[in-house]
Amino acid sequence: MTFNAVPIREEITQGWRVRLLLLLGVAACMLLIVCANVANLTLARGMRREHEMAVRAALGAGRRRLLRQLLTEGMILAVLGAGLGLAMAAWSHDLLVDFMARRSARVSEIRIDTAVLLFTLGLAILTGLVFAIVPALPGRRDVASAMKEDGNRTGAGLGRRRLRSALVVVQVAFSFTLLVGAGLALRSLSRLEKVDPGFTTENVLTMTVDLDWARYRGQQNQEARIAAYDRLLERVREAPGISSAAIATTIPLNQTANPFSGQFEIEARSAADREARPRADIHLASPAFFATIGLPLSAGRAFTDGDTLESTQVAIINRSLATHQFAGEEPVGRRISFDQGQTWNTIVGVVADARVRGLDQPPADEIYLPVRQTSPLSASLLVRTSLEPHAAAGQIRDLIYSVDPRQPVAQVKTLDEVRALSLANPRSTTALLALIAVLAVIVTAAGLGGVLAVTVSQRAREIAVRMALGARRGDVVALVLRQGMTLVLLGLALGAAGAFGLGKVMASFLFEVAPTDPLTFAGVAIVLVGVATLACLLPARRAASIDPMNALRAGA
Repeated sequence: MTFNAVPIREEITQGWRVRLLLLLGVAACMLLIVCANVANLTLARGMRREHEMAVRAALGAGRRRLLRQLLTEGMILAVLGAGLGLAMAAWSHDLLVDFMARRSARVSEIRIDTAVLLFTLGLAILTGLVFAIVPALPGRRDVASAMKEDGNRTGAGLGRRRLRSALVVVQVAFSFTLLVGAGLALRSLSRLEKVDPGFTTENVLTMTVDLDWARYRGQQNQEARIAAYDRLLERVREAPGISSAAIATTIPLNQTANPFSGQFEIEARSAADREARPRADIHLASPAFFATIGLPLSAGRAFTDGDTLESTQVAIINRSLATHQFAGEEPVGRRISFDQGQTWNTIVGVVADARVRGLDQPPADEIYLPVRQTSPLSASLLVRTSLEPHAAAGQIRDLIYSVDPRQPVAQVKTLDEVRALSLANPRSTTALLALIAVLAVIVTAAGLGGVLAVTVSQRAREIAVRMALGARRGDVVALVLRQGMTLVLLGLALGAAGAFGLGKVMASFLFEVAPTDPLTFAGVAIVLVGVATLACLLPARRAASIDPMNALRAGA
């Protein structure tokens, strides 16, 4: 026997580190999108207020005085935004708890405590102030040009417009990356929900019925344990509406219970090297187990009441093990041993493959041993009923107590609920990714529309001249749309690289979906282009509605 020492931090976060770091990175991307949007809108607002700021500067207001004014305005907006964000975080608290519930025993400690509150509030206010103030603060060389009527056409004005366009491209790129991640997760979840587990989950109730260790432990109590399970099954089967009942040490798809895996050897095929011996998941089951969960036999027979401690030791294997170890041979009748040939179990049947470990895990090699020959202390009761499963739960519990009032009954669930719980983690991850991606698209669409709206107002005179020279409204709409969609296409090209990187990070928990799935990339691009087009239409229609005469008079 061997063992490994593992730090407790690694054990707690095993299998979740990548997923949690991914969500942290996604949240950081969302923060960058919002920061770019705030900076963009602030630049647009600052360009409209250039004349005001220049007048203030000309009248003697120094940079500190202007900074204090902008700081006050930015602080109010940052605090309001941070407060709204905290309210949304409190509202979505249950989603996070559900996301972590199956992987952490300390999930009840997840809350918005003082440390989290101060960190998030400080981060929100800091980023809000920095990206709201710095872009709007005029430089000394901007004052003279801003006092001029066409100050926006100077080098500084053109530079700011280019910066705003670059920020839109960055927003689109990050939004495309997040949407691709959400799309991959959605397609993976859709594939996972359609997986056939290999057995039927309808109308099957499960519960743990671990025997009292103080009364039944030890080799001398083997027959007492078998008798306890026999009495329990006999009483449950007598209940109305119960078609079958079984005892087993595994509940299919119950990922909280790691299957016991052991090595074995096949008669006349013993391996000299112990590490070279085959390995399989070992389950203990009563005769009616396969019928109760609807797992069909492919060959041979199921367990019977005659498979006892005194009879020949038997075993049933699944189709996966038969294919891997007995390819081209008949496995029924062959013998296997778990103790280097001291005792042998005869294979009496082969059952179909089932995804016992999880829907996202391929069928493993499995060996089933009869409960009457192994007498486990810990086991589960599985009951198939024609009634509503939870309606029969109370009746079954009372029957168990009638056999032994001290017998504990816990974790009462239907197999449908067990299947749903096995999908809880990918569903929660997908929901979080989709929520953040949708928010990113909304913010990006708002930023794009805002940039074009300011551009239209600044180019009103140019558009009026075009229309006075014969340009039609459709030409004006196309002009604005072309400007907006150019930024979108540049963002898509830049975001494709980020999406490829995100796909590689997500590859470890995608199911039957390639990280570079072309359908997802194409679908996300179409959705983003559609949303961007809608965001561009409002400023485009506004540009088309400009009255050339009024615009030229206003600019004269």
